[in-house]
Amino acid sequence: MKKHYQKIPFCILAACMFFVILTSGCTYNGPNPLENTPATPTNSVTAETTQSVQSGSTQPTVSWKDFYPDHTEQEKSQLIEKAKDEILRVFPTVDRSTLNGEWVEHARTNGAGTEMIGSPYIDFENLEFSSGENREFVIEVDPESMKVIYYSPYKGTYSSAKITYGEGKEKAVEFIKKAQGGDSIADDPDAYTVMKNEYASGGRPMASVSYYKKFNGVPYESNRVSAEYDLSRDKVERYFDYTANPGLLSGLTTLSPEPDITLEEAKQIFENKISGKYDLDELELEYSETSSFDTYLLWWDDDNIVYADDPNPIPLVWFITCSDKDSREEYEETGVSPESGAFIIDAHTGEIYWLKYGEISIKKYLS
Repeated sequence: MKKHYQKIPFCILAACMFFVILTSGCTYNGPNPLENTPATPTNSVTAETTQSVQSGSTQPTVSWKDFYPDHTEQEKSQLIEKAKDEILRVFPTVDRSTLNGEWVEHARTNGAGTEMIGSPYIDFENLEFSSGENREFVIEVDPESMKVIYYSPYKGTYSSAKITYGEGKEKAVEFIKKAQGGDSIADDPDAYTVMKNEYASGGRPMASVSYYKKFNGVPYESNRVSAEYDLSRDKVERYFDYTANPGLLSGLTTLSPEPDITLEEAKQIFENKISGKYDLDELELEYSETSSFDTYLLWWDDDNIVYADDPNPIPLVWFITCSDKDSREEYEETGVSPESGAFIIDAHTGEIYWLKYGEISIKKYLS
Protein backbone atom coordinates (compact mmCIF):
# COMPACT_ATOMS: atom_id res chain seq x y z
CA MET A 1 0.00 0.00 0.00
CA LYS A 2 1.34 3.46 -0.84
CA LYS A 3 2.36 5.43 2.20
CA HIS A 4 0.09 8.41 2.81
CA TYR A 5 1.17 9.72 6.19
CA GLN A 6 2.96 13.00 6.67
CA LYS A 7 5.19 14.16 9.49
CA ILE A 8 3.56 16.97 11.44
CA PRO A 9 5.05 20.51 11.49
CA PHE A 10 4.11 21.35 15.09
CA CYS A 11 5.78 24.73 14.91
CA ILE A 12 2.58 26.18 13.44
CA LEU A 13 1.00 25.64 16.83
CA ALA A 14 3.55 27.50 18.57
CA ALA A 15 2.15 29.81 16.60
CA CYS A 16 0.99 27.21 18.78
CA MET A 17 4.42 25.63 20.14
CA PHE A 18 8.74 26.32 20.41
CA PHE A 19 6.34 23.76 20.11
CA VAL A 20 10.10 22.78 18.66
CA ILE A 21 8.58 19.67 20.30
CA LEU A 22 10.54 18.29 23.22
CA THR A 23 11.05 14.58 23.08
CA SER A 24 14.26 12.87 24.16
CA GLY A 25 15.79 13.32 27.58
CA CYS A 26 12.64 14.71 29.24
CA THR A 27 12.32 14.30 32.98
CA TYR A 28 8.67 13.28 32.97
CA ASN A 29 7.76 9.65 32.53
CA GLY A 30 5.97 9.83 29.21
CA PRO A 31 4.84 6.83 27.16
CA ASN A 32 7.03 4.81 24.84
CA PRO A 33 6.02 5.93 21.33
CA LEU A 34 5.42 2.30 20.38
CA GLU A 35 3.40 1.50 23.48
CA ASN A 36 0.48 3.89 23.16
CA THR A 37 -3.28 3.63 23.36
CA PRO A 38 -4.81 1.58 20.51
CA ALA A 39 -7.50 3.19 18.37
CA THR A 40 -11.11 2.58 19.31
CA PRO A 41 -13.79 1.45 16.84
CA THR A 42 -15.55 4.33 15.10
CA ASN A 43 -19.21 4.89 15.88
CA SER A 44 -21.72 7.67 15.47
CA VAL A 45 -20.06 10.26 17.73
CA THR A 46 -19.37 13.50 15.82
CA ALA A 47 -18.54 17.08 16.69
CA GLU A 48 -22.07 18.03 15.66
CA THR A 49 -23.78 15.51 17.93
CA THR A 50 -21.64 16.39 20.94
CA GLN A 51 -22.12 20.17 20.94
CA SER A 52 -23.09 21.38 24.40
CA VAL A 53 -23.05 24.46 26.57
CA GLN A 54 -19.48 24.88 27.75
CA SER A 55 -19.30 23.98 31.42
CA GLY A 56 -18.77 26.96 33.69
CA SER A 57 -18.64 29.30 30.70
CA THR A 58 -18.55 33.06 31.26
CA GLN A 59 -17.66 35.63 28.63
CA PRO A 60 -14.34 37.34 29.45
CA THR A 61 -14.51 40.92 30.70
CA VAL A 62 -10.86 41.70 29.90
CA SER A 63 -8.85 42.09 26.72
CA TRP A 64 -5.22 42.74 25.84
CA LYS A 65 -6.02 46.47 25.55
CA ASP A 66 -6.50 46.63 29.33
CA PHE A 67 -2.84 45.72 29.79
CA TYR A 68 -1.19 47.40 26.77
CA PRO A 69 -2.28 51.05 26.60
CA ASP A 70 -1.66 53.29 23.61
CA HIS A 71 1.54 55.32 23.76
CA THR A 72 2.62 58.55 22.10
CA GLU A 73 5.75 58.50 19.97
CA GLN A 74 7.60 60.30 22.76
CA GLU A 75 6.49 57.67 25.28
CA LYS A 76 7.58 54.91 22.94
CA SER A 77 11.04 56.48 22.62
CA GLN A 78 11.33 56.66 26.40
CA LEU A 79 10.28 53.04 26.78
CA ILE A 80 12.83 51.96 24.17
CA GLU A 81 15.56 53.60 26.26
CA LYS A 82 14.32 51.78 29.36
CA ALA A 83 14.35 48.54 27.38
CA LYS A 84 18.02 49.11 26.58
CA ASP A 85 18.75 49.40 30.30
CA GLU A 86 16.94 46.12 30.94
CA ILE A 87 18.88 44.36 28.19
CA LEU A 88 22.15 45.49 29.75
CA ARG A 89 20.97 44.27 33.16
CA VAL A 90 20.42 40.79 31.76
CA PHE A 91 23.29 40.85 29.23
CA PRO A 92 25.97 43.24 30.63
CA THR A 93 28.41 42.73 27.73
CA VAL A 94 26.00 43.81 24.98
CA ASP A 95 27.34 46.78 23.01
CA ARG A 96 24.74 49.49 23.76
CA SER A 97 25.62 51.35 20.57
CA THR A 98 24.18 48.42 18.56
CA LEU A 99 20.80 48.59 20.35
CA ASN A 100 18.37 50.16 17.91
CA GLY A 101 14.88 49.40 19.15
CA GLU A 102 11.80 49.28 16.93
CA TRP A 103 8.25 49.28 18.29
CA VAL A 104 6.13 46.35 17.05
CA GLU A 105 2.38 46.81 17.32
CA HIS A 106 -0.35 44.35 18.32
CA ALA A 107 -1.31 43.76 14.66
CA ARG A 108 1.63 43.10 12.35
CA THR A 109 2.84 41.21 9.30
CA ASN A 110 5.61 38.64 9.55
CA GLY A 111 8.45 38.14 7.10
CA ALA A 112 6.34 35.79 4.99
CA GLY A 113 3.63 38.43 4.59
CA THR A 114 1.19 36.75 6.97
CA GLU A 115 -0.96 39.01 9.12
CA MET A 116 -0.60 38.26 12.84
CA ILE A 117 -1.68 39.53 16.22
CA GLY A 118 0.07 39.33 19.58
CA SER A 119 1.34 41.45 22.44
CA PRO A 120 3.19 44.63 21.43
CA TYR A 121 6.95 44.46 21.95
CA ILE A 122 10.20 46.33 21.29
CA ASP A 123 12.45 44.61 18.75
CA PHE A 124 16.25 44.92 18.76
CA GLU A 125 17.85 43.41 15.64
CA ASN A 126 21.50 42.80 14.76
CA LEU A 127 22.82 43.62 18.21
CA GLU A 128 26.39 42.72 19.11
CA PHE A 129 28.35 41.91 22.23
CA SER A 130 31.41 43.94 23.16
CA SER A 131 33.36 40.76 23.86
CA GLY A 132 33.13 36.98 23.71
CA GLU A 133 30.85 36.73 20.65
CA ASN A 134 31.33 37.19 16.93
CA ARG A 135 27.67 36.61 16.09
CA GLU A 136 24.71 38.99 15.86
CA PHE A 137 21.60 38.52 17.98
CA VAL A 138 17.98 39.60 18.27
CA ILE A 139 16.27 40.58 21.53
CA GLU A 140 12.65 41.47 22.21
CA VAL A 141 11.41 43.35 25.29
CA ASP A 142 7.85 43.67 26.59
CA PRO A 143 7.20 47.44 26.95
CA GLU A 144 4.85 47.09 29.94
CA SER A 145 6.57 44.47 32.10
CA MET A 146 9.93 45.78 30.78
CA LYS A 147 11.29 42.22 30.67
CA VAL A 148 13.31 40.45 27.98
CA ILE A 149 10.91 38.03 26.29
CA TYR A 150 13.08 36.71 23.44
CA TYR A 151 16.80 36.28 22.84
CA SER A 152 18.51 34.32 20.08
CA PRO A 153 21.46 34.39 17.70
CA TYR A 154 20.78 34.47 13.98
CA LYS A 155 22.88 31.37 13.49
CA GLY A 156 24.46 28.69 15.62
CA THR A 157 27.74 26.81 15.38
CA TYR A 158 28.61 24.35 18.11
CA SER A 159 31.57 22.33 19.29
CA SER A 160 32.01 19.65 21.94
CA ALA A 161 30.49 20.19 25.36
CA LYS A 162 32.78 21.79 27.94
CA ILE A 163 30.41 21.50 30.89
CA THR A 164 27.99 18.74 31.90
CA TYR A 165 24.27 18.63 31.20
CA GLY A 166 23.59 18.94 34.93
CA GLU A 167 25.67 22.11 35.15
CA GLY A 168 24.01 23.54 32.05
CA LYS A 169 20.54 22.77 33.38
CA GLU A 170 21.24 24.56 36.66
CA LYS A 171 22.64 27.59 34.81
CA ALA A 172 19.59 27.69 32.51
CA VAL A 173 17.30 27.81 35.55
CA GLU A 174 19.38 30.56 37.12
CA PHE A 175 19.23 32.58 33.92
CA ILE A 176 15.43 32.29 33.81
CA LYS A 177 15.27 33.62 37.38
CA LYS A 178 17.60 36.50 36.50
CA ALA A 179 15.70 37.47 33.34
CA GLN A 180 12.28 37.33 35.02
CA GLY A 181 13.30 39.13 38.17
CA GLY A 182 11.78 38.51 41.60
CA ASP A 183 8.63 36.66 40.54
CA SER A 184 9.92 33.82 38.37
CA ILE A 185 7.99 30.87 37.04
CA ALA A 186 11.04 28.77 38.01
CA ASP A 187 9.97 29.24 41.64
CA ASP A 188 6.36 28.20 40.99
CA PRO A 189 5.84 24.71 42.48
CA ASP A 190 2.75 24.21 40.30
CA ALA A 191 4.52 24.92 36.99
CA TYR A 192 4.74 22.04 34.53
CA THR A 193 8.45 21.44 33.95
CA VAL A 194 10.20 19.83 30.96
CA MET A 195 13.97 19.24 30.91
CA LYS A 196 15.78 18.01 27.83
CA ASN A 197 19.34 16.85 27.18
CA GLU A 198 19.78 17.22 23.42
CA TYR A 199 23.43 16.23 23.55
CA ALA A 200 22.64 12.81 25.02
CA SER A 201 20.55 11.96 21.96
CA GLY A 202 23.21 13.00 19.46
CA GLY A 203 21.93 16.53 18.99
CA ARG A 204 23.33 19.96 19.75
CA PRO A 205 25.27 20.45 23.01
CA MET A 206 22.26 22.02 24.73
CA ALA A 207 20.53 21.75 28.08
CA SER A 208 16.91 22.84 27.55
CA VAL A 209 14.60 23.88 30.38
CA SER A 210 10.93 24.87 30.00
CA TYR A 211 8.30 25.87 32.55
CA TYR A 212 4.61 25.90 31.54
CA LYS A 213 1.92 27.75 33.47
CA LYS A 214 -1.04 25.73 34.78
CA PHE A 215 -4.58 26.58 35.88
CA ASN A 216 -6.65 24.18 37.97
CA GLY A 217 -4.05 21.50 37.29
CA VAL A 218 -4.22 21.85 33.49
CA PRO A 219 -1.16 23.19 31.61
CA TYR A 220 -1.38 25.99 29.08
CA GLU A 221 -0.15 24.94 25.66
CA SER A 222 1.87 28.09 24.97
CA ASN A 223 2.33 30.08 28.19
CA ARG A 224 5.84 29.04 29.06
CA VAL A 225 9.38 30.20 29.67
CA SER A 226 12.24 28.30 28.02
CA ALA A 227 16.01 28.58 28.06
CA GLU A 228 18.59 26.69 26.03
CA TYR A 229 22.04 26.60 27.60
CA ASP A 230 25.02 25.99 25.28
CA LEU A 231 27.27 23.39 26.88
CA SER A 232 30.10 24.20 24.47
CA ARG A 233 30.13 27.97 25.06
CA ASP A 234 28.99 27.82 28.69
CA LYS A 235 26.34 30.50 28.15
CA VAL A 236 22.66 30.88 27.32
CA GLU A 237 22.00 30.35 23.63
CA ARG A 238 18.26 31.10 23.43
CA TYR A 239 15.57 32.36 25.74
CA PHE A 240 11.80 32.63 25.29
CA ASP A 241 9.22 34.11 27.66
CA TYR A 242 5.79 33.43 26.15
CA THR A 243 3.84 34.09 29.34
CA ALA A 244 0.92 36.49 29.00
CA ASN A 245 0.12 39.15 31.58
CA PRO A 246 -1.26 37.20 34.59
CA GLY A 247 -4.38 39.37 34.80
CA LEU A 248 -5.11 38.86 31.11
CA LEU A 249 -4.52 35.13 31.25
CA SER A 250 -6.68 34.55 34.33
CA GLY A 251 -9.39 36.82 32.94
CA LEU A 252 -9.60 34.71 29.78
CA THR A 253 -9.48 31.33 31.54
CA THR A 254 -13.15 31.23 32.52
CA LEU A 255 -14.22 27.74 31.49
CA SER A 256 -14.43 24.62 33.61
CA PRO A 257 -11.29 22.46 33.67
CA GLU A 258 -13.53 19.39 33.64
CA PRO A 259 -14.18 18.19 30.05
CA ASP A 260 -17.67 17.42 28.72
CA ILE A 261 -16.20 15.46 25.80
CA THR A 262 -14.27 12.37 26.90
CA LEU A 263 -10.88 11.42 25.50
CA GLU A 264 -12.43 8.44 23.71
CA GLU A 265 -15.10 10.67 22.16
CA ALA A 266 -12.41 13.07 20.93
CA LYS A 267 -10.62 10.17 19.24
CA GLN A 268 -13.88 9.06 17.63
CA ILE A 269 -14.49 12.57 16.27
CA PHE A 270 -11.05 12.44 14.64
CA GLU A 271 -11.63 8.95 13.23
CA ASN A 272 -15.01 9.95 11.83
CA LYS A 273 -13.36 12.90 10.10
CA ILE A 274 -10.71 10.81 8.31
CA SER A 275 -12.72 7.61 7.76
CA GLY A 276 -14.25 8.93 4.54
CA LYS A 277 -10.81 8.89 2.92
CA TYR A 278 -8.89 6.21 4.83
CA ASP A 279 -9.67 2.67 5.94
CA LEU A 280 -9.33 2.71 9.73
CA ASP A 281 -8.81 -1.05 9.92
CA GLU A 282 -5.77 -0.77 7.65
CA LEU A 283 -4.35 2.23 9.50
CA GLU A 284 -4.21 0.54 12.93
CA LEU A 285 -4.07 3.93 14.66
CA GLU A 286 -2.46 4.38 18.07
CA TYR A 287 -2.63 7.55 20.14
CA SER A 288 -0.23 9.46 22.39
CA GLU A 289 0.24 12.84 24.05
CA THR A 290 2.20 15.55 22.30
CA SER A 291 5.83 15.06 23.20
CA SER A 292 6.08 18.24 25.30
CA PHE A 293 3.45 16.95 27.71
CA ASP A 294 2.38 13.82 29.55
CA THR A 295 -1.28 14.84 29.40
CA TYR A 296 -3.81 15.09 26.57
CA LEU A 297 -5.81 17.88 28.25
CA LEU A 298 -4.56 21.46 27.78
CA TRP A 299 -5.68 25.08 27.75
CA TRP A 300 -5.23 26.23 24.15
CA ASP A 301 -3.90 29.76 24.57
CA ASP A 302 -3.11 30.57 20.96
CA ASP A 303 -2.23 34.23 20.31
CA ASN A 304 -5.27 34.54 18.05
CA ILE A 305 -7.40 33.82 21.11
CA VAL A 306 -5.47 35.63 23.85
CA TYR A 307 -4.86 38.82 21.86
CA ALA A 308 -8.18 39.09 20.02
CA ASP A 309 -9.90 42.49 20.35
CA ASP A 310 -13.13 40.81 21.46
CA PRO A 311 -11.81 37.57 22.95
CA ASN A 312 -13.57 34.31 23.61
CA PRO A 313 -12.58 32.25 26.64
CA ILE A 314 -9.41 30.20 26.29
CA PRO A 315 -10.75 26.76 25.31
CA LEU A 316 -10.05 23.52 27.10
CA VAL A 317 -8.88 21.05 24.45
CA TRP A 318 -7.79 17.51 23.81
CA PHE A 319 -4.43 17.73 22.01
CA ILE A 320 -3.61 14.29 20.63
CA THR A 321 -1.06 12.83 18.24
CA CYS A 322 -1.32 9.49 16.50
CA SER A 323 0.77 6.95 14.65
CA ASP A 324 -0.31 4.39 12.10
CA LYS A 325 1.07 1.03 10.97
CA ASP A 326 3.23 2.53 8.22
CA SER A 327 4.79 5.21 10.41
CA ARG A 328 5.59 2.72 13.16
CA GLU A 329 7.29 0.44 10.65
CA GLU A 330 9.39 3.39 9.45
CA TYR A 331 10.26 4.19 13.07
CA GLU A 332 11.60 0.65 13.50
CA GLU A 333 13.76 1.09 10.40
CA THR A 334 14.97 4.67 10.79
CA GLY A 335 14.25 5.88 14.32
CA VAL A 336 12.24 8.78 12.88
CA SER A 337 9.31 9.81 15.10
CA PRO A 338 6.33 7.53 14.42
CA GLU A 339 3.81 10.39 14.67
CA SER A 340 1.73 10.57 11.48
CA GLY A 341 -1.11 12.86 12.57
CA ALA A 342 -2.37 15.20 15.26
CA PHE A 343 -5.53 17.04 16.23
CA ILE A 344 -6.92 19.59 18.68
CA ILE A 345 -10.58 19.15 19.72
CA ASP A 346 -12.60 21.32 22.10
CA ALA A 347 -13.08 19.30 25.28
CA HIS A 348 -16.43 20.97 25.97
CA THR A 349 -18.06 21.12 22.52
CA GLY A 350 -16.21 18.60 20.34
CA GLU A 351 -15.34 21.23 17.73
CA ILE A 352 -12.19 20.52 15.71
CA TYR A 353 -9.76 23.45 15.94
CA TRP A 354 -6.79 21.83 14.23
CA LEU A 355 -6.29 18.51 12.48
CA LYS A 356 -3.60 17.07 10.25
CA TYR A 357 -3.53 13.57 8.84
CA GLY A 358 -2.32 12.63 5.37
CA GLU A 359 -4.12 14.86 2.86
CA ILE A 360 -6.68 16.08 5.42
CA SER A 361 -5.91 19.43 7.04
CA ILE A 362 -8.09 21.66 9.23
CA LYS A 363 -6.95 24.88 10.83
CA LYS A 364 -9.46 27.04 12.69
CA TYR A 365 -8.74 29.88 15.05
CA LEU A 366 -11.41 31.27 17.35
CA SER A 367 -10.76 34.96 16.72
